[in-house]
Amino acid sequence: MNQPANPHGRDSSTVHGALSGLRVVDLTGDAGRFATKLLTELGADVVRVGTGAPGLPLADPAAAALGGVADWWYDGGKRRCRVDLSTAEGQDAYRRLADAADMVVETERPGRLADAGIDYPDISTDNPALVQVSITPFGRTGPRAQWLGSDLVAAAMGGMMGLTGLADRPLNVWGRQAYNYAGFVAAASGVAAALSARSTGRGAHLDLSVHETVTGSIENLFMQYFFDDVLPLPKVAPRQGALHWLRAYDLAECVGGDGGYVMITPTPTPDLLLEWMVETGSDEVDKWIGIDPGELLLSVDEVMDAVRRWIAPQDAREVWWEAQERHVAFGGVLGIAEVCANPQFAHREFFADVLPPGRTAANGSLVSARSMDTGTGSAAGSVTLPARLVRWSDTGRSGSVPPGTPAAADTSLEEILALWAAPAGEARNGDIGSVAGAASSGNDADDRRPLDGIRVADFTWVLAGPSATKLLGDLGADVIRIQSEERSTLVNSPDFPYYFVWNRSKRSATLDMKHPDALAAARRLIETCDVLIENFSAGVLDSWGLDWETAHQWNPRLVYVTMSGCGHDGPWRHVISYAPTVHAVCGITHLTNFADRGDVGPGFSLNDHLAGFAAAVSTVGALYARERTGEGQRIDMAQLEVGTYAIGAAIIRQSAGVLPPRPEGNRDGIADHVPNEVYATGDGFVAVTVTEPAQWLGLVGLLADPRLDDPSLVTEAARRDRRSMIDAVLGEWSAGRTAAEAADALQGAGVPAGPVQDSHQLFTDDPQHADRGFWQAVDHAVFGERTVDAFAGLWNGRRWTPRHLSPAYLGEHNFDVWADAGYSPEEIAEGIGDGLFQ
Repeated sequence: MNQPANPHGRDSSTVHGALSGLRVVDLTGDAGRFATKLLTELGADVVRVGTGAPGLPLADPAAAALGGVADWWYDGGKRRCRVDLSTAEGQDAYRRLADAADMVVETERPGRLADAGIDYPDISTDNPALVQVSITPFGRTGPRAQWLGSDLVAAAMGGMMGLTGLADRPLNVWGRQAYNYAGFVAAASGVAAALSARSTGRGAHLDLSVHETVTGSIENLFMQYFFDDVLPLPKVAPRQGALHWLRAYDLAECVGGDGGYVMITPTPTPDLLLEWMVETGSDEVDKWIGIDPGELLLSVDEVMDAVRRWIAPQDAREVWWEAQERHVAFGGVLGIAEVCANPQFAHREFFADVLPPGRTAANGSLVSARSMDTGTGSAAGSVTLPARLVRWSDTGRSGSVPPGTPAAADTSLEEILALWAAPAGEARNGDIGSVAGAASSGNDADDRRPLDGIRVADFTWVLAGPSATKLLGDLGADVIRIQSEERSTLVNSPDFPYYFVWNRSKRSATLDMKHPDALAAARRLIETCDVLIENFSAGVLDSWGLDWETAHQWNPRLVYVTMSGCGHDGPWRHVISYAPTVHAVCGITHLTNFADRGDVGPGFSLNDHLAGFAAAVSTVGALYARERTGEGQRIDMAQLEVGTYAIGAAIIRQSAGVLPPRPEGNRDGIADHVPNEVYATGDGFVAVTVTEPAQWLGLVGLLADPRLDDPSLVTEAARRDRRSMIDAVLGEWSAGRTAAEAADALQGAGVPAGPVQDSHQLFTDDPQHADRGFWQAVDHAVFGERTVDAFAGLWNGRRWTPRHLSPAYLGEHNFDVWADAGYSPEEIAEGIGDGLFQ
């Protein structure tokens, strides 16, 4: 049940989250609010010492008094403390907060904190265990360190918009996904560093670049660019609407019934689709039945055209559901009202109604967290939003806390300091010797990483799971990639470039779970691990005997992470889903469209990356909680829920009286900044955003166009009313310049802007990536000399290099891994010979 929140935004219940006891100073603008939202929902006590710009107001008067959509989505459950860093008094208050905190998350412009004498070197002197995560558009160093950013600019410059949209119309993904990427990495990294500090007493500073985070987390962008000599694909991946780089996923329009769009694909088992088509009268596909899926890709364009013709006269909803009943991975494109009515979300209680402070339901009772079963709104006076990111095991030690409200009143500095004072007899940062960082990893002191000493049994495949374990490995965990030769085909094979890109920082061990001795071997390995993570369909690990209850009995401290498509229970638990399918069903595809189109959506596997990030931050949260409780937990992630969580602001808009969210091109659906658009230049496109009066005045001065000489336009409300005129002025101005010239001029005037960059520009022409050493040359045993991206930031001013490249072959580390599990060299050799370790 959601208890009424107190005026400070903290829930009054006594439920403890995974990060219970973690004290966080939140000095963030829009680029960092998602990071601290994640920390808050995991149970950290987050104190916001600045407020972001308000978003779209809620229609309900009482809710509107608390702020807008952005405040409800990003700041629920946080405390608020007014601190003016421009004054000596405010700087002293900030120092006192930092001295009592475990973590600072900040998004200040590089140099501002240092000028005030309150940057990490200053405040960590008195609090050496402090962790500071600095999120900036491009990093704190380099030629563009002072450039201003926005989510639109980050998506344009980082590569997202190089793939999303149409050839002549770049499009941003709805919901500020570039900032979500950075927030996930910031939260995961910050918690990992705080976990390490509990045992070592040494904090860390992370200089996290949004630009680097985005560039390094787009499925095929640089796989195609760096492996054009291997892959039959364009070197520079293009914008091509909803068409996937494999060309085996696309949106098809249905004109029968109520119309609509369906995400179609012949994968993973083409014959199921082809035989269905033949049953219903298609005479085009007989020749492909029985062909190996890999060979079918050679004719994929012809196959997809046949599917488009076959599906066109049908009803979108009916054909989507029949496809799922036949185990064909189609997905209907759902609007937000339909998303809110999803019975799977109802079953898993994914949505919650949150009341403003002091508000009760019409009958005087409190409103319980519940699923919203209609698209018409939530309980009277309440706001509906996703209740959690993932679901945690029911052990009485919850991983997340119920969603809260934005703070209606400030909390005084003295009250916060009193709350944050360590109880008598409790060590400030603990002296637990078993946490990450405590064990010797054998690594050089300069390469110390926060998850050193943590071991991960990685049963993942394709992208969502491997991207999670890649981040854990980058942070120092010993990730053991466990595969069998039978299942390691196509993108899951070490000799495929996809595997190379997403499986660095891991060791490879083989295990055939069909072998009679496999379960015993798996047990011996799991007993040595801290984490088990998998992203198979619901029930696969259970069928192997590796269910949560069994694994927990073997190793009570194990963190057990599942990443199924829709969750392990509920009416949709067996729905087949890949990222494009999830995009369609969770609402992302619908919103990521131009107002005059419905067939675009994200141009890359966005949700696979979101799910990977969500798994990583949940994993480190569970590891942090383990040091308090002594036990591990089960994390049940539904990738479908992660997708809808990532557009949670749309759920708030749907439920709280704001105009229901709909496709609006590049408009920011959370705050509707004007301008916030992409304009054609002489050689490409430039993205431009204005969020503050000073930026608008800078834009007016630069453009010197009399149509902008209206003083009222300094307000965003007035600019929204004259959006078309403003877009026309900027479009005319941009057309006579190159994208680089336009971006340089706009940034010089104090306006967030940047060119829409593709992979070639990011690699050869981006001075920021070059200066910060983001691209690293490596020599791989299979692929030879190649380039890899680095972790998206500097730790204590240092650029990490990969400890491991992707495995060169399956089982490359069998002798080391299975020796750690207690097997002798002779037993390992025998296991390889009889098929156990294959």
